Amino acid sequence: MMFKNSMKLLFANFSIFWKVLLYKLIVVGICTLLFLPVLNIFVSAFSAANFGAVLLDFLTNTVFLNLTSLFSNLFVLVETFLSALAVVWQTSAFAIIYGAFLLFVVLPFLLGLSSVPAGECLYSYMATLSKQKFSVAFVNRLGISCVYSIFRTLVFIPIFVAFFAALYGLLTLTTIQGVIEVVLPFVIFVVVVLGVSLMLTFFSGWLPATVTFCVSPALTLKKGLKASFRRFFKILSSLLVILFITVCLCMMLTSFSLIVLIPLAEALIIMFEMVMFFESQGNRYYVDFDTICTPKKLEECDSIKKTKLII
Repeated sequence: MMFKNSMKLLFANFSIFWKVLLYKLIVVGICTLLFLPVLNIFVSAFSAANFGAVLLDFLTNTVFLNLTSLFSNLFVLVETFLSALAVVWQTSAFAIIYGAFLLFVVLPFLLGLSSVPAGECLYSYMATLSKQKFSVAFVNRLGISCVYSIFRTLVFIPIFVAFFAALYGLLTLTTIQGVIEVVLPFVIFVVVVLGVSLMLTFFSGWLPATVTFCVSPALTLKKGLKASFRRFFKILSSLLVILFITVCLCMMLTSFSLIVLIPLAEALIIMFEMVMFFESQGNRYYVDFDTICTPKKLEECDSIKKTKLII
C-alpha cells in the first residue's frame, strides 16, 4: 500500500521531479565552474591515460544480458581513473584535494538543499491537498535545509567511502576466471542494491521528521529512526523494488539514462519516505482528490506491539 500510494503521489506531484532535476543540473553546472581552475591538470593526465575513450565505451554499451562484461569494463574504467589520478597527484596534490573537496563536500551539500523543499511541497499536498511552489519552499526553509544537508553530508561521507572501498575490492576479483567470473557479477549486483537499500531504509525517516518537526538534526534523526524501525521490512522491500528497477533500466538504456533516472528515483523515494512517516505516525493524508488514507493511530500500533511482547 505504501508503494502504491507513493506512485500515485509521484504522478500527482510530478512537477517536483522536474524542478529537482533542474536544480541538480544547475548545481552540477556551478560545481563544474568551480572546478575550472584545476581542469587543465586533470585533462592532461586523463588524456594521457586515454580515459575518455574508455569512459565512452563503457557509457555507450548496453550490456544488460552480460553482467560479466559490464563489471569487467567497470573495473577497467576504475583502474584507468585511478592511474590518471596518481599522475595528477604527482603533478599537483592541491588539485586532488580541491577536486575531492568539491566532489565529496560541496556537491553533496548543494544537492542536499533540494530535499527539504521537495519534502515540504509534498507535506503540504498530503496534509491539506494544497500545492506549494518549490522556489518558495526553497527560500523559506533554506536555513533548515543547510543544517540538514550539512549533517547528512557528514553522516554519509564515511558510509560512502566504506561502500565504494568494498565495491572496489569486489571489482578486483573480476580478473579471476572460472566460477568466480560467473558468480561475481550477481554478487556485486546484490551487494549494491541491498547495501543502498539498507542505508536508505535506516535513514528513510530523517527527511520527513526534518520537514515535520522544527528541532535539531540529532532529534529528527532519532525520530526518523523510530519511524523507520516501525515498518523496517516493508520499507526495505519497497526500496529494493525501486532500486532494482532503476538499476535494470540503467543497464538497458545505457549509463546516460542516469541523468534522468537518478532524480526520478530520488523523487519517488522522497514520496515513499513521506508516506512511510505519515503512516508510522498514524496521521491521515491525501493521496488524491478522491482518496484519503487513514492509517492506524500511533498509540494503537504501539499498544499492539506491547501486547505481543506480553503474550
